[in-house]
Amino acid sequence: MRPLVSDGPDFNHFVQHRQLDVYQQSMARQGYAYGVDLRRSRWLASSTVGNALVRAVDRAWPQLAEHLMAEQLIDLADVGNPPLGLLRELAAHMTLLRAPLPTVKLLRPEQRGRWPLVTPLGATRGGALWLILDVEALAAVAADQRAFLLGAGLGHLHCDHAVFFSAHLLGDRREGGVLSSRRFAAALQIRTLRSATSPWTKVMSFSADRAGLLACGRLETAVAVIENPPIPVGVGTERAPSWLPPAPSPSERIRALEEFARSAVFARVTAMRARQRELTRSVTLLDQPGGDGEPAADIHVPADAWSLARVDARLTARLNLI
Repeated sequence: MRPLVSDGPDFNHFVQHRQLDVYQQSMARQGYAYGVDLRRSRWLASSTVGNALVRAVDRAWPQLAEHLMAEQLIDLADVGNPPLGLLRELAAHMTLLRAPLPTVKLLRPEQRGRWPLVTPLGATRGGALWLILDVEALAAVAADQRAFLLGAGLGHLHCDHAVFFSAHLLGDRREGGVLSSRRFAAALQIRTLRSATSPWTKVMSFSADRAGLLACGRLETAVAVIENPPIPVGVGTERAPSWLPPAPSPSERIRALEEFARSAVFARVTAMRARQRELTRSVTLLDQPGGDGEPAADIHVPADAWSLARVDARLTARLNLI
């Protein structure tokens, strides 16, 4: 007689759930990311030339990760007093964006100012997804601006941008002699990837900015962060490390976000948040002595909200990418 309960793990069940997670993440990403950016990622996954270039980063990643952990980063498990509040905020933004689960690394105190407050890093195709946080600097930032920074970092990971950050960091360290390459061919491939994709890497910011706006919920906050990026106090006036991939001008990013803020995607997220606030308020009033509560407001998406395709088309035409 066959047992009713299997003694071994159900790998088919695990695989099915994993496939469902990947599908949901992909659909969520298509719901906000810039279409040109997504097409670039698909090209890298299928192109013989592009795949060979990014695999050079994959081969160099273990050595880079080892050096970073020895010199500049701290594993979250090694922290005696982990930043639980910050991790809860990060988890909330992950849920909102349906972003993949990153490996959180913390910046060493002596490295403050040499890295952004939130840095995505890793290998290709989800092999390694790191989100590097400057905890002290983030704690000093206003909550809504912190939400934009965390959301943008998750957006970079969600849209497979980690490999580009790694390629630029690897190229900078090798050119400076910090991380020597055992194989000249691998170093040449990474430099080729940097130079060949530099025009493309600018479009990464548009997807990440949209994720940041969805996370913080306020266009004014997003504009303020883009115009004046927060920097750690007492580390000088350097706005961004020199190795970071090139980004569009602040004016281009702000105009792109202003158009995205008119989209149905942003309107739905805003309406959902308003609905949640109304429900929370009604429950609070109901719990009070003598309170009857109030019905939650019926909040709709405006009929004139723009489609994401319209937002993308305007941005693509303005960038002369067609």
